[in-house]
Amino acid sequence: MNDGRYRAALIGLGRIADTIDDEVIGDGWLVPFSHMGSYMDVPEVQVVGAADLYAEQREAFGERWTIPDTHLYENYEEMLEREKPDIVSICTSAAPRAKITLDIVRMVRERRTDVKCIWVEKPMATSLEEADAMVEGCREAGIILMMNAMRASDVYYRRARALIDEGVLGKMLQITAHGSGSLSHMGVHWLGAMCVLAGENERVSWVVGEVESDEKAAGDADLAGNAYLAFENGARGFCRMLPSAASTWTLDAIGEHGTIHLRNANDGYEFELWKMGKVTDDAPATPVRHIFPRPQRIWSAGVGQVKDAINCIETGKTPNCSGDMGRHLLELAIAIRESHRRGNVRVDLPLPDRSLYIRSAETLSGDTPRALVNPMRRRPAHLISDIARREGIGKRRPVS
Repeated sequence: MNDGRYRAALIGLGRIADTIDDEVIGDGWLVPFSHMGSYMDVPEVQVVGAADLYAEQREAFGERWTIPDTHLYENYEEMLEREKPDIVSICTSAAPRAKITLDIVRMVRERRTDVKCIWVEKPMATSLEEADAMVEGCREAGIILMMNAMRASDVYYRRARALIDEGVLGKMLQITAHGSGSLSHMGVHWLGAMCVLAGENERVSWVVGEVESDEKAAGDADLAGNAYLAFENGARGFCRMLPSAASTWTLDAIGEHGTIHLRNANDGYEFELWKMGKVTDDAPATPVRHIFPRPQRIWSAGVGQVKDAINCIETGKTPNCSGDMGRHLLELAIAIRESHRRGNVRVDLPLPDRSLYIRSAETLSGDTPRALVNPMRRRPAHLISDIARREGIGKRRPVS
C-alpha cells in the first residue's frame, strides 16, 4: 500500500474496481482505468481495506494486489468502522449504490467512521428519489460526493474545457456527439462529456428524446436513444446513442469563433482546434486548424478522479463531476425516455415526478457480479496488445 496521507477503501471488488484494466490492454485507453489501479498511481493515497459480499471476489482481489485477509471484509460497515478511510469507492452495480451511500452517511453522523469523500460509479442510482437522497444526505453530513463520469477528470477534456471557459471559441453554440450505448449506463459518459464541453452553466434545461422502440420505452429497462438538448447557457446539443458506425465517439464543440473536434475520442485522443482566420490580410476568414495544446502532464481519467478527490478535500472545491451533476445526468437519461413516451415532446428539467427510475444495463442480468457469471477471458493476443505488455502495461505492482 502507498505510504500516503489519505486512506482509501473499496466496496465491490469486480470489474470496475480492478479487472477492467486487463480488458483494455492494447486499447487506446489511458490506464489505470480501475479504481484500485488509480489509487495505486497517486502516492498521497494508501488503500487500507476492501469489501465484497462474495468470497471469490475478495480472494481474487487480495491475491492480485497482495492484500492480507485482515484488510478484506464481507461487511462494509465493519471495514468502514475499523479502517476509518477518508475516501471510499462504491464499485457495485447501480442497484445497491444508494443504500451503501446512505449507510456511510449514517455512520459518519454516528461518528463510527470518518469518510470525507465518496467516489461512486455511474449511474449513481436507478431512481431520482435515490439520487436526491444521496445528494442531500452527503451534503448534510459534510461528505463530498463525486461520480465517475470520467471525461470530467480526463486531462484532455479538462484542457478543452479550460479553453472554452477562457473564451477561445467564443460563445458556445452547439455540442454534437455520436456513439452507441444505453441511456443511463453508457449514456452518462456521452451526456457528461457534452456537459463538460458546453462550458459555464453546463446544465440542460429541457430535452426532446427518441428511443429505439415504443415497446422498450414503455418498460423500465435501460435502452438506447437520441436526444436534442437545450443547455442553460443557450447552447444546443444533439446526442446520438443509437449505433453510429465509424463515427462512434466523435464529438464537436462549436463556438462563435472556433470548434474543437474530438475524433476517436475513446481510443485515439484526436483533439483538433479550428478557429476562423485569414490566409492573407485581404482574404475572407476561413476555418484554420491550430495545434491543440496537449496537456504537459498526462495521467488517466481514473487517476484524475483521485487527484480531484484530494483537491476537493483540501480546498473545498466542487468535484469535476459532483453528485449533483451525477443526479442531473441520470435525470437527463430518464427525461429522454419520458419525452419519447409522451410523443417526442419537450420535457423540462428538473422532472417533478421523483419516483421515475430506469434500470441500468448492468443490473438487467441479476445481482450476481458479471465476473462470477462469466469470468473474463483474456482477449486474443495481437500486435498492439503485445507492444503494450512489452512496455509494462498490465503488470501489477505488489501491495505490502
